[in-house]
Amino acid sequence: MDLSNLTIEELANALYLKMEERGFPKGTDKTKWREPVMADILGHVAHEKISAGANSEKYGSDALDEETGTYAEYKSQAISEDQIKNLLQLKRPNGKGSFSSLAVKGVYNGAYTLEAIEKYSQIDHYFGVFYKEICVLIVKVDRQEVKKQLTAGFNKMEAKRLAGKKYTTNCNSVSVKMDDESVCEVVYKNFKNLED
Repeated sequence: MDLSNLTIEELANALYLKMEERGFPKGTDKTKWREPVMADILGHVAHEKISAGANSEKYGSDALDEETGTYAEYKSQAISEDQIKNLLQLKRPNGKGSFSSLAVKGVYNGAYTLEAIEKYSQIDHYFGVFYKEICVLIVKVDRQEVKKQLTAGFNKMEAKRLAGKKYTTNCNSVSVKMDDESVCEVVYKNFKNLED
């Protein structure tokens, strides 16, 4: 694919138009375009809108697994060249072990009440890793781990609120190491362009 004659603006516009063609309005907003990419890989159906309303059955999810009837929330992270060593857990140059596993953090803007956290515990959670905007890894994160970490984050927010300190309700998060089989399972891996 020859991209030399295209500007970044033209490429972004093409992505916007392709997303719109597939029924995703404002598809380039807030990395929304990664959701249909992950849904296609996983065989799910991505929601058209960026955010389902709080009273919607889709609330807190980005897609539906039609096979199981389960909603799914997607989180994604773009990695740099320097983070490949962590993703692949390459050997250290000094010969003393390997680099630590890549940790991916997902921010849950809607997880600021115990009711919302409970709703998140009823859906599936997938964290995707993108390199040069190609999806290279997706892990399915254990629901109870998501609930545990979001509840801990909520408790910290509550402690600050009760103490009269500044706090925000839109950055509750879950962080997992990509190789931690006790809390996540690899469901997709495409390392062919990374291992050269």
